[in-house]
Amino acid sequence: MDYILENLEPKAVFKYFEEISRIPRGSGNETAVVDYIAAVASSYGLEYRRDAADNILVRRKADKGREAAPCVILQGHTDMVCQCNADTEHNFETDPLDLYIDNGFIRARGTTLGGDDGIACAYMLALLTSEGLELPEIECLFTSGEEVGMTGAIAFDYSDVKSRFMINIDSEDEGICVVSCAGGVRAELSFTSDAIEEKNKLMRIEIKGLCGGHSGVDINIGHENAILLMAQLLDRMYAYEPFNLVSFNGGTKDNAIPRESVAVIASPDPEIYKEIISEFIKEIKKILSKDEKAFKVHTSKNRHIGNMFTFADTSRVISAVLTAPNGVIRMSQHIDGLVETSSNTGVISAENGSFKSVHLIRSSSEYSIDSAVSRLTRIAKLCSCDIVTKDRYPGWEYKADSKLRDMYVEHFKLLYGYAPKTEAIHAGLECGLISSKLPGIDIISIGPDLHDIHSPDERMDIASVERTWKLICRILKTIA
Repeated sequence: MDYILENLEPKAVFKYFEEISRIPRGSGNETAVVDYIAAVASSYGLEYRRDAADNILVRRKADKGREAAPCVILQGHTDMVCQCNADTEHNFETDPLDLYIDNGFIRARGTTLGGDDGIACAYMLALLTSEGLELPEIECLFTSGEEVGMTGAIAFDYSDVKSRFMINIDSEDEGICVVSCAGGVRAELSFTSDAIEEKNKLMRIEIKGLCGGHSGVDINIGHENAILLMAQLLDRMYAYEPFNLVSFNGGTKDNAIPRESVAVIASPDPEIYKEIISEFIKEIKKILSKDEKAFKVHTSKNRHIGNMFTFADTSRVISAVLTAPNGVIRMSQHIDGLVETSSNTGVISAENGSFKSVHLIRSSSEYSIDSAVSRLTRIAKLCSCDIVTKDRYPGWEYKADSKLRDMYVEHFKLLYGYAPKTEAIHAGLECGLISSKLPGIDIISIGPDLHDIHSPDERMDIASVERTWKLICRILKTIA
């Protein structure tokens, strides 16, 4: 096949990245990419263990002269967040990503790139198959379902893992060594009621042009949530003159800040809301960040669907969305600038009398997670909704004494001439879950520069990928 990235260094890393980019691997659709990893392992005579959850652990024996060094596990996830622009036709179940190089970055046309965490998979495959690196014994763990609750890491059997040092490659800032992360839980609010026969004229309202972003690391930078904005607009319209909600949809992943939302309403005269909508647009544009200049609200006629919500249930939907916590709930009292607790309203689906909203709560405090869940539970009761929580995962506590962290800092300074940062982040990493399964394991999380992950603006810095590769190889070469 022709390679877009064939002239980039390190060649092995970019070769594997491009090959896995041709394999659809959205969350829940990782079987084909794991087949590919298993095929690579088999072709190089490497031992591997694959499980029913589509996790795969591949081992490479120590190079000659490195047999006495400790075994190190490298870890990343195979799935990616699938987002595309509204004007892009892309089937994430069947279509390969359309990679291109743009001014020192790798991008995918109209879609997320999958650098999170495809670059980890590419690094690990290159380490497993390259010669002359003077590696100790390594274990490479490719987990599934990270983006939808770390389901692979939860299901994996760690009983035969040898390593007590782990490099997680799921961070997006070169020069920052992540040493602690938030835990989290997903909460779903829902109700089902008897829809009534649709009547009157229909108006379709679309909000688009927002930046979105990662619902953890980007939650405090001011990007608006398209679901929340739509609920605010519908609230103003309903207060002026009640209407029947026909449908309300937005977001695709609870760990991504929604960029777009669509609502359809039924009213005898939808034109009466035009002035309210225009005023709303003016007010929102005053508070938007400079990154969201493309924001717009578009209205149009809509085909008849058949059913709609009652006035009371329309009000329930709006109330549930508006009252649910969204954004930063609490900042850390111990680390300047770190979000301690947040909630993201990531997905909404309301149609034919059924409503569901999905919220991702994150916190470095188990108490604060419990408090946020309790708050949502009260809101659910007030709005006569059911609530379920699932996929809870633990945070990763800071380790005061870390040989691996010290090695990273030392080699980073030797290679680049300045000291890296060590940070805690407000995002979920599998490090917390894995450390709970392997007590005492020494972990760091690193990665090359990735920008605007979980959005179609995602891009990966080519030079940073090469520098990070050299750093990983140097740590592995000298660990003893």
